[in-house]
Parts: sequence; structure tokens; C-alpha cells
Amino acid sequence: MREVRLPALEKWLARSDLSRVPGRGAYAWLAEASALPDPPPYAAIALAGEGEPREGPWMRADPVHLRINRDLVSLYDASTLDVSMAEAEVLAAALQALFKDDDLEFHVPAPDRWYVRVPGDLPVTTPLERAIGRDIFGLLPNGGSLNWRSFMTEAQMVLSNHDVNGRREVAGQPAVNSVWFWGEGSCPSNVVLPFDRIVAGEPFARGLARLGGVPAIDVPASLAELTLPAKDKEALVVLDDLVRPFRRGDPETWLATARSLDDRWFAGLGDVARKTGGVRVILPGEKDTVIATLAPSTRWRILRTRKAVSHHA
Repeated sequence: MREVRLPALEKWLARSDLSRVPGRGAYAWLAEASALPDPPPYAAIALAGEGEPREGPWMRADPVHLRINRDLVSLYDASTLDVSMAEAEVLAAALQALFKDDDLEFHVPAPDRWYVRVPGDLPVTTPLERAIGRDIFGLLPNGGSLNWRSFMTEAQMVLSNHDVNGRREVAGQPAVNSVWFWGEGSCPSNVVLPFDRIVAGEPFARGLARLGGVPAIDVPASLAELTLPAKDKEALVVLDDLVRPFRRGDPETWLATARSLDDRWFAGLGDVARKTGGVRVILPGEKDTVIATLAPSTRWRILRTRKAVSHHA
């Protein structure tokens, strides 16, 4: 994956002005760009992107698979599980029954995105993308008015012994044997966005658009099909096609998707920069985020050496 060459994106990165800002992933960059409080209420905002905003404090309770590897417990997210909607609803109902006396309210709008409304003070949590593939000890929820670590243990017991997981194991599928609580908080009363519209399918980005009062538009198949903003306007396009194959550990699909994005979205960036007055390409990483600014004049830096995208990671 590090050796993949994406000719179009490499060309425009070479001709852009590059800068780096601190940040750990796309969520963190988008939260900071939207001036959200720290920690950002990821769950409540994403839930607004799933439909109507809901009152109260919310957390994500995403289905995961925990695997014991020698002396550590590693986490694998729903991209590796292929959970069906029917399975998600049944498992969430079991959790609802388990925690009914604790005033938890589970909501499942999608098989891989579960939410829970919680009472009392909230814990400090670790975003799911920072826990994937890592040892969960040291990353568990901390603090709050409820015993979240005990909740996770109880949830693991109920889920591990559920008939749904029994059938999954017979079919050779990994068990949905836990949930990962993260993204705590309530919807902010006011979101001021630096974007005039957001083009995304991802619910957190769509939730920001809803709360910020700007249009949330579905992602078209290519840059050529995107309605460009006027020169005094700014649109954010979220391309998250590479997330799922990366988390699944599927390099062949990741490479095919990356090359498709290069053809469909990055080849035409020069023309878009000319028509709109400029384009920024945001490349979020674990350590920092690269921002490549392509202005109409910088398109002609033809002598600059192209480098693999991994060079910028």
C-alpha cells in the first residue's frame, strides 16, 4: 500500500503549497475546523446526521470484536464483522434489556453504528479509530457517574452468550462480543461552519451540516458530477471510500479503490482550482494532517518532482 502510485493526486500534491497541522484523523480535523468543544460530542452530532437531532447526552456504542492475543486484548471494529441489520437490532435489544434499570437508551440506525443515551456525568473515552487494532487496556472509559468498565464486562457476557453469536460462529463469522463506548456529549446549541455546504455520506459530517444550517449533499460518483461552488464560497467533500478496506485489512480492495478515486476525483483538480479560485486537499493521519493548497497559479509548477502519496504520511 505504501508503494502505490496515484499519478493524478501526486501531480497536484507536487504543485501545491503543503502545510501540516496537529491532528489525529479525519474526525479530529473536522471537529477543529468547525470550532467544536473539546472533547467533541461525536455521537450526538452523528446522530443528528442520521435523522433528527435528539436531546440529552449521547455516546456511540459501536459493535466490535475483542480478541485475546497472548497478554493483550485487541479490538476489531464493525468493518470486519459484516453485521446485518436484523442481528444489530436483536443484539441491541439484549443490551437494552440488560441496562434498562440504568436508564440507558440504545438506538440503532445502521448495523455498524449504534448509539446510547446516558444519564448523569459522562466518562472520558477513546475514539474508536484510535482503539482499532490496539490493546484496549488503558483506552477504556474513565470516570463519569456510572461504572462503564463494569458495563462493558456485563455487555460482553450477554453478547458472547447470545444466540446470534452462536449462529455467527457456526457460519465462521467473528462474534459481536462487545461494544465500544465513545464520542460522549450533547449536541452543541450553535455550530458555525467554515463551509457553505458539505458533500458527504458519513453521518458526523452530515450532522455538522444539519446543525450548522448548511446543505448536506450526497457524494456524486465523480468530481465531474459535482456542482462547483462560486469563488467566494467553500464546499467540503468527504471521501471516505478507503476507510472500510483499510480497517478490514484488505489491500487489494484498498488499492483498487485508491486508483478509482485518483481517476474519478483527483485527475480534474487543476480545472476545479482554475474555476473556483483554489482547492485544498486534506489528508488526515494519525500523527498530523497534511493540507495541500492548489491555487490557479500553482497549477503550472510543472518542474516539481512527484512523490508517492505515502511520502506525505
